[in-house]
Amino acid sequence: MEFLTFALNGNYKRFYNNLKELSKKNGKNPTLMFIDAGISSVLIGSGLTDYLNYKFYDKSLKTRSKYVTIRYGSNFYKKYSPKEEATNLRIKTNFHKYYSEYTKREYYIPEFGIDKLKDFLKKNKIFMIKPTDGLAGTNVKKMTIDEVEDVNKFYDYLKEHKMFLEEFIVQDAEWGRLCPQSVNTIRAMTRIIDGNPELFYAAARIGNGTAVVDNFHQGGVGVRVDMNSGTLVGNAISKDLEEVEVHPATGVKFDGFKIPYWDDIKKMVLDAAMVNPAVKVVGWDVAISDKGPLLIEANRRPGFDLVQVLENKGTKYMLEEVKKSSN
Repeated sequence: MEFLTFALNGNYKRFYNNLKELSKKNGKNPTLMFIDAGISSVLIGSGLTDYLNYKFYDKSLKTRSKYVTIRYGSNFYKKYSPKEEATNLRIKTNFHKYYSEYTKREYYIPEFGIDKLKDFLKKNKIFMIKPTDGLAGTNVKKMTIDEVEDVNKFYDYLKEHKMFLEEFIVQDAEWGRLCPQSVNTIRAMTRIIDGNPELFYAAARIGNGTAVVDNFHQGGVGVRVDMNSGTLVGNAISKDLEEVEVHPATGVKFDGFKIPYWDDIKKMVLDAAMVNPAVKVVGWDVAISDKGPLLIEANRRPGFDLVQVLENKGTKYMLEEVKKSSN
């Protein structure tokens, strides 16, 4: 049903225009690619973004079937990361409550009342404002106390729009060399196999130098992480599949860059995975502050677009291991 919703809400006109632009490079007929995308959708449950992100127009159906597509991911998470088991993960304010050992920063929700808001603003001259339930870094922004002209109106705004506040993270200086304008994060993905937590994939997400968020969907870039050494591997890749060797704003080379506190990061996400082992797969967003690593948030339905774009192959096998251990 969720996949059908995605299909019905697809922007087919824009998709076809993308195919026409693509045809100028690959020489393929856009109409035939459009039909091919429809066949792929029916047979393996791929969406319009899957077709473009993973270059399905250059791949056989057999190869495409190895990818985590929208339909496959939707069905997997419904069973192995059920919504009803994940209220302490998917609702961001609950996440702070249950994972405070790992979030390590002050936060404010309207339920705390206006007096607590005044206390928060006194202590935090710079802070982040976020939606209680949101995806891909949407509507997340940095604010200063000077922007709050009327505390009562600000309180009403937070309640009406279901927003909350977080203490601003001061980033580790070494980690910030890549891009100091954003809080750069590690997407660390864990799974529960036979009752034990495993770190099965990690990638760095670096801001583009113009936004406060680093998200892959908000103009940031992704880089593979060697999970043994904690170093970045290869070039960075954007959502538009552009590849860069050095950061465009700072000139720092990605390949070989050492992530600070890597062993601490691994231990933290593995420990956090066992707080709620009923959720078999979690994508943890890890920041590195001037006091060490901490959790920004957790995703019970982590997307595989970043993973599969960086790996340039289907990684359905990573989730199939969870299925095998749960049967």
